[in-house]
Amino acid sequence: MSPPTIALVTLTFVLQVVGQLFFKAAMDETGDTKPMPTRAAAFVAGIAAMAFSFFLGLSQLSEIPLSKYYPFEGVERVVILFAAAFFLREKITPRVVLGVALISGGLFLVAG
Repeated sequence: MSPPTIALVTLTFVLQVVGQLFFKAAMDETGDTKPMPTRAAAFVAGIAAMAFSFFLGLSQLSEIPLSKYYPFEGVERVVILFAAAFFLREKITPRVVLGVALISGGLFLVAG
């Protein structure tokens, strides 16, 4: 894959992570009393990020074999894990880390 293609694939999966973080912020009801417009704005931002990611990903599928594109899903899981810990202050247990490692490793084995 060329550097511009790698950059687009990376952007696609970063947007998916950002979308997931916005969705979590919009739906989180764990003691934070966020005003409705803030939650609604986070929800709309999540939809926008995921939609842009979806169409950007579709545009790449014509240029990249699926067997090369799909392993990035495993990397996305790792990024989501760290983003949830950093931005959302979620507690990451060894069991969660092991689960993400097994999922990511399995994706790379299947794609390899």
